[in-house]
Amino acid sequence: MALAPDEIERRVAARLASLSPVEREHWKKVLGDRGEVRSPLSFLALSLDSAGRPIPIVNTDPATELFLDATSPHAVNLDQVEPFLRPYPVGLFVDGLGPVAANDTYATRRVWDTFAKDAYHGPRVVWGREVNLLLLGLTAVVNHPADPALESHRAGEALRRIAAAVRASGLEHSELWSYRIEGGRLRPTRYGTGSDVQLWSSTDLAVQYLTSLLPSR
Repeated sequence: MALAPDEIERRVAARLASLSPVEREHWKKVLGDRGEVRSPLSFLALSLDSAGRPIPIVNTDPATELFLDATSPHAVNLDQVEPFLRPYPVGLFVDGLGPVAANDTYATRRVWDTFAKDAYHGPRVVWGREVNLLLLGLTAVVNHPADPALESHRAGEALRRIAAAVRASGLEHSELWSYRIEGGRLRPTRYGTGSDVQLWSSTDLAVQYLTSLLPSR
């Protein structure tokens, strides 16, 4: 999917209008503080619908591709990391929380309603597994960049920014986590059916180990 700034603004405005007043004001402030939207957005659609059309949901699935490519002889395309760093509700990044699992801003109201009923897979949660795959992939790029002058810097900046947001949540060891907005501020919260003892949670140990080996900057 490739969206121009005017299309992004139109769809973001429609999505914000569907939210509660408290959430709408919070995300409007985020956009105002971050100066979005000034550039196009490209991302891999979540899947195809029954008619073969792409479903325009920004998602964290490319974290797996980044991890596999970065830990193999394949070339790494760091452009796929951009949606992880663009602030929600344009992209996936939420300060003090991390990249949410999906952003349905560019989809239909039917999709919005579906995610409202199933928050586990939607824009209100961060998945620890996806975060760890992303961080491991970025760490591998920093250690073995194809172009040391460019890729190492880009990967390192993305790594530091995402890791800092996840640590700030205080929930980085969990299977997944969510948030609530109170007093105009976003507050990370546990997800109701999440678990602290889960296979995906243990991948955080690999992240801690490999990032500890990175050279100090």
